Amino acid sequence: MTRGILGRVDMVRGKLEQLEGRLVALQGQLKVLRGQAKEARGTARVRLARLERQATAQLARLQATALRSRDRVTDAVETSHRRLAQIMRTAEPAFRRALRQARELQGAAERTRRGLKAGVRAGREAYRRPEAR
Repeated sequence: MTRGILGRVDMVRGKLEQLEGRLVALQGQLKVLRGQAKEARGTARVRLARLERQATAQLARLQATALRSRDRVTDAVETSHRRLAQIMRTAEPAFRRALRQARELQGAAERTRRGLKAGVRAGREAYRRPEAR
């Protein structure tokens, strides 16, 4: 479960980095277009103004997409953190209980082993005594 979420987070982070790279490139292009638009005359000025509006709109869309992606990554990380905390809250007491029971069983097994060993030793000694035969 955690590996799948982390894989998705890494994938979204990669896409977010790509979007940020595109954002920087578009900002540079927009700066160039604005410089060219200032110097342009006639139809070239109209065409460059249109290109500037298109670049501005694309930049706004890209910024919105980057924000949504960042929010999704944040949500995914928070969700996985909450799930992990919930799992730990439920699993930890059960794990502690299992460890306590294992220790108790180990103690009981050790006592049984010692008892059997003492019984075998006593039986062997009784068998070796001459009056027992």
